Amino acid sequence: MESLKLEKIGYSYGENKILNEIDYEFFSGELVGILGANGCGKSTLLKVIMGFLEKSRGKIYLSNMDVEELSRKEFAKKVAFIAQKSSQNLNFTVLEVLKLGRVPHIKNSFKGLDIEDEKVVNEIVEKLNLQRYLNRDIKSLSGGEFQRVLLGRTFIQNSQVILLDEPTSALDINYSLEFLELLKERVKTKKVVGIIVIHDINLASLFCDKILFIKDGKVAISGTPKEVIKKEWLKKVYNFTPQILNLDGDTYVLPKRGEV
Repeated sequence: MESLKLEKIGYSYGENKILNEIDYEFFSGELVGILGANGCGKSTLLKVIMGFLEKSRGKIYLSNMDVEELSRKEFAKKVAFIAQKSSQNLNFTVLEVLKLGRVPHIKNSFKGLDIEDEKVVNEIVEKLNLQRYLNRDIKSLSGGEFQRVLLGRTFIQNSQVILLDEPTSALDINYSLEFLELLKERVKTKKVVGIIVIHDINLASLFCDKILFIKDGKVAISGTPKEVIKKEWLKKVYNFTPQILNLDGDTYVLPKRGEV
């Protein structure tokens, strides 16, 4: 079983501690949602895992191997990332963006993609129904269409770990549900480690196997949605007490402030 293990991860910006000894192990086949109030360190944690920000302390292990021992190419084969904001102001077609997912796997940089790479691209294009978009400029896509392309690029990368930073924040409910359904299916069928920073507690409850609440740069609590989406924990993390409903086995949070 693949896993991504964080061991006492810390990160500081000047004198300000953003992450303070984060300990957690993510396992393959599970989609884990990272939630918490603005500024608690959710996105920072993903950037530290990716190496975009240099941690001040701690270790990150991918299947018991210290990621610092991996080359950037080897790391890119194993870990994929969808940022909160990805630029559409580049002169790329959809097909060119999708093929970027195979770059870490290219065996000969002079020849580019080989037959096997092209096969992987075509399989994902068909699965996500992206055929009609292939020759379109990415600037012409809607937000939902562009996120679908980025998800396709991630699947084409065929990594062991997928990190996503608020990928549904600018999407309507239809696109959000479609995006998360595709992601969840990938995590389950390919036994991927899935980690998503998400603000919508109800979407997290519906799609995430585990939820990790961060407060003040620390893990406040983690567990299944039923275990952690409770008034006392939401009060601690967000400083308000919502109304919680349990319908047909699912947990829903009503955005009502104050005691209920």
